[in-house]
Amino acid sequence: MKVLIAFPNKLDLDFFVNEISYLKKHFDRIVVISYYGDKSKYDEIAERYNLEYFIVKKHSWLNILNINFFKWLFSKDVIREIKKNCSFSHKGIKKFARIIYYGLFYIYSKKFILKELKSNSDNQIYLYSFWLADGAYTVSNFYDLKSKYNIKKIFSRAHRYDLYIERNKLNYIPFRTYIDCHLDEIHFISEDGLRYYESHISSNKKPKKFVSRLGTSNPNGIRKKIYSKDTITIGSCALITQVKRLDLIIDVLSKIPYNFHWIHIGDGIMGNEIKKYAAKKLPSGSFEFLGYLSNEKILDVYSQYDVDFFINLSDSEGIPVSIMEAMSIGIPVIARDVGGTREIVNPTNGLLLKEPLEENFDEKIIEFMKHRLDNIEYYKHLSNNCLKIWKDQYNLEKNSEMFIKKILEE
Repeated sequence: MKVLIAFPNKLDLDFFVNEISYLKKHFDRIVVISYYGDKSKYDEIAERYNLEYFIVKKHSWLNILNINFFKWLFSKDVIREIKKNCSFSHKGIKKFARIIYYGLFYIYSKKFILKELKSNSDNQIYLYSFWLADGAYTVSNFYDLKSKYNIKKIFSRAHRYDLYIERNKLNYIPFRTYIDCHLDEIHFISEDGLRYYESHISSNKKPKKFVSRLGTSNPNGIRKKIYSKDTITIGSCALITQVKRLDLIIDVLSKIPYNFHWIHIGDGIMGNEIKKYAAKKLPSGSFEFLGYLSNEKILDVYSQYDVDFFINLSDSEGIPVSIMEAMSIGIPVIARDVGGTREIVNPTNGLLLKEPLEENFDEKIIEFMKHRLDNIEYYKHLSNNCLKIWKDQYNLEKNSEMFIKKILEE
């Protein structure tokens, strides 16, 4: 029996949930160890996919009193990490707190993993972290126990915040070297991520490294309809946080000389601030904030609103799933050349803005979008290429099966 023990961050994470149905085809049991979240959602997902889950308690600081925590804290690898990265400065203390957090997550999760390993000694066990962060650190601690518990493979995905050190406020992600030495495989969602890891982090050739792209689905075969029109509809989809730079989108839209309508999907900590900024700078009735929508509804909304362009001006990205979704129905994309975005956006299917942004980047966006009004054949060319690139490289079913095939290879 093949058993997968997975760390997705939160069980209801859309990207992970998208994978589950494909994982179920190849694993007899799936056990998820998750952050605290909405239990009703977790129960619904667990029932739908016939999986089991455990929650790492939100307030796990009590584990500091656990004897196993002290053993971990004074282990040579942890002492080495602390000595190398921590000091009595404000930043050094924050780094120490981050190390402690990783340790607490590991100690609390360890009991669930050991329970599974001991009760399934005859099974083939696979340990999987969806992020190259605390989950990856946790599973990497079982590397030396592989033969004892019949662990077939220990592996992790790598995205953005969990990979690009300079995108973290502390310029620090704990246990990079330790994780690198104690994983069998790392699967990067972009070629840029793989290159970054090999030039900034990788200390040895031990973990096999692959580019295993994420993907999206378009189960209803929705397709962008193209006809002559006099108003351009622009869509965006992201958490409303500083890094997503919705303020830049608003600044660009405020300079558009033709009729437009903007819809944004998603909410976040800067929601009220951004909504006020839009109301201040944009014409009344020219924008809508639709809030959070499930993945299943997003494509229907793009079709309903007849979205002509998808725009993403984030400061940092891996390869945005939101771009994959838009391209899956033939919507051309405007995005900055950050992270792995150039791997999905190019002149054949959209507008890739040079980084750092040029002074006249807004003029380039406005001129590019005008093609929808006065050059419909060119717009059709962009739309068709979006669909082709999505089918070839970012189809969820195709990419999930390729990812799982790599996992199961000896």
